Amino acid sequence: MLLTQACLIGLACSLTLDVTPPGTSLLNFTSAERYNITVTGTNFNTTGTVSNISFCDVQLYLTHGDAKDEVRVGVWLPLKGWNRRFLGTGGAGYQAGIFDPALAEGVAGGFATASTDAGVGSGGDPRGWAASPQLVNNFVHLSVHEMTIVGKALATKFYGQKPTHSYWHGCSQGGRQGYVEAVRYPDDYDGISANAPAINWDRLLPGFLWPYLQSLQTPFAACKLAYMTAASISACDLLDGAKDGLIANPPDCKFDAGSLVGKEVAECQTGKTITAEEAAAWKRIQAGPKDEAGRPLYYGMEPGIDVSFVTLAPFSPAESWLQDFVLREPDFNMSSLTYKKYLETFAVSVKEFGSSWGSPSADLSQFRKRGGKLLTFHGWADQTIPGKGTIEYWRRVGETMAKPGGPPGSSADHLVNAFYRLFIAPGVGHCANFGYGPGPMNLLESLVEWVERGKAPDTLFAAGFGQTRNLCHYPKKLKYKGKGKVEDAGSWACV
Repeated sequence: MLLTQACLIGLACSLTLDVTPPGTSLLNFTSAERYNITVTGTNFNTTGTVSNISFCDVQLYLTHGDAKDEVRVGVWLPLKGWNRRFLGTGGAGYQAGIFDPALAEGVAGGFATASTDAGVGSGGDPRGWAASPQLVNNFVHLSVHEMTIVGKALATKFYGQKPTHSYWHGCSQGGRQGYVEAVRYPDDYDGISANAPAINWDRLLPGFLWPYLQSLQTPFAACKLAYMTAASISACDLLDGAKDGLIANPPDCKFDAGSLVGKEVAECQTGKTITAEEAAAWKRIQAGPKDEAGRPLYYGMEPGIDVSFVTLAPFSPAESWLQDFVLREPDFNMSSLTYKKYLETFAVSVKEFGSSWGSPSADLSQFRKRGGKLLTFHGWADQTIPGKGTIEYWRRVGETMAKPGGPPGSSADHLVNAFYRLFIAPGVGHCANFGYGPGPMNLLESLVEWVERGKAPDTLFAAGFGQTRNLCHYPKKLKYKGKGKVEDAGSWACV
């Protein structure tokens, strides 16, 4: 990430924070006016660069009692063109906030924008804070809420008026944070864009290690994994009515890797032939982790996903989770992981962290009651977070609403769609930064339209890899109309 500036003036946006969130005190506070800034980094901006933005840059640090934590909060306030809205932004992995790239995108859109590090820094390694109850609490939910309080207060003071609406925009860890906000702090945001959410953390993180465990038992070559993935796409491509290189709905795909046994993979330098053991291991990766009785523990990797990302080596966040949180053995050798040990750690993860890091509540009734809107997309080719985990949560919200004493209405589906819409994108990888399918565009704009003008999105426009689509809100899925260019969104319908 690179930040450049044309000039810096330190007086025009001199601010103070009059009141801190309950239970906190202020350690440090600075504000400076910055002009014509260019920020290069990766967030939701496909170009990776935001240019020529000018803003009041506020940086502050909070602490909680005698915990000795130092929680950074950054708030960027546009010097011109403020749209009278506040935007909270989330993190990635074990980072609570992305800061400059996320803040720059918000400011470029006219938002007063905030980010926080929850006191854990920006290194992405939890080893230094996994044993701290305060820092864990900060990361799991508290700091994002406090950031929101601070950010709104500073925007109000700087502009002399409260933001008319407040929005959240995040993916992965940022998606999880958005869901936590909707459940725990439903009054914080009018609209939440929470994508590829890392919810169900207590099951998701050990689930990451399931493909790696299979590779320990049956070593894979990357060339064979790529071959099997390509074969699954080819076998199920036409299920949506057109040959477009995408599987519109992977759960419909009944591809059997056993059909590849004995096939030779030209890209492999040695060991070209796919064995029965390799095909069986690939199928176990697809099926997901199961206990000794064959009962599913979490979701697997759908056909069409690049499973090598989490198979050939332990996925770093999952490795940290097992070593630093579950086992509390930082030097545990991941290559010694056995099926028995895996089941033991999975059980500990669920038992000890399900109520805090997990997603036990699907009660969004307060968020719905205050008029909040929740918009989520998830890629079917997400190589880290299974889309079915998000679908599970969507269904749980409907089940919660359908319970006796729930809110009045014609049906649970009707009630859910009125404030919570989920879109699944064929061929799209994690946070639309990977994969091979067209990714959703203008997510925040669609959310604003929904919140402020009541225009609920029936579809989300997606583009990329030479194709466009109008993504369907779940449970609808894309189907080719039978005529028109398969690359064009207009040739597809939601059924």
